[in-house]
Amino acid sequence: MHKSQSNIETRNELLQLAAAELEAMRCRSARPHPNKFLKQDSNGSLSSTSSSSSTNSNSSYAHEVERSFPPACLHLLHTLPGNTKCHDCHTASATWASVSYGITLCLQCSGKHRGLGVHCSFIKSLTLDSWKRREILCMLEGGNEQLSVFFDRHEMGVGRTLLLGNSNTSVGVLDRYKTKAASFYRQHLMSHAKQVAEGGLYEGREASRKSKQRKKSKTASTSGSANNKGNKSSKRKKSREGLPQKLPTVTEKELVEPACGVVGAA
Repeated sequence: MHKSQSNIETRNELLQLAAAELEAMRCRSARPHPNKFLKQDSNGSLSSTSSSSSTNSNSSYAHEVERSFPPACLHLLHTLPGNTKCHDCHTASATWASVSYGITLCLQCSGKHRGLGVHCSFIKSLTLDSWKRREILCMLEGGNEQLSVFFDRHEMGVGRTLLLGNSNTSVGVLDRYKTKAASFYRQHLMSHAKQVAEGGLYEGREASRKSKQRKKSKTASTSGSANNKGNKSSKRKKSREGLPQKLPTVTEKELVEPACGVVGAA
């Protein structure tokens, strides 16, 4: 019990450190671009001017800072299930990564992924390359076990039969990354990481998933409420159409049809 509590506290501390590292990268990215400088006008007041000819108001903040993979984030990454080994061959030395899928790889498998092209699998070193905040979030929100479960759910485990082109063939390790399902996964992961990056202080995978689930539930509730209103309105309309039409009373006739003597008078 005490050991479990200690592990939770340690993980929470690690998450707080990782969040601080990510927040520091966000703050550095929000600083004015170095090409932006101050200019004094005729009244003596200072105004900011950019040396760039771009008129975009966000151009001074377009620069996204890069740095080596932050240590607390890297430690947090290795605590995710399956991330201490290569996703494809399960080698213990996994110092490379596919940002597209948020998975860790060994040197040999990372080379094979490079052969797929950056549009399919974007490879970076966890120890040698510089990283953007959004790319780090792709890694923290992805994970080896998560992708493996996705592949198994779509019957793309290694050794299974898969339809590629016009023929059935045994699934190879790299074949899975060429499928529409894999394309859907990486696009979804990129979109999710972007939403997390635009949010507040990073609170971990569980918190980001709960937040996303709440948004989905709220959207579904709103949509369901609108549909119910539409159905009720449609039912009322149909019930009115099914009733026999009453003949108008004399008073109603006078309101709808003018008296003969009034027509053409003047």
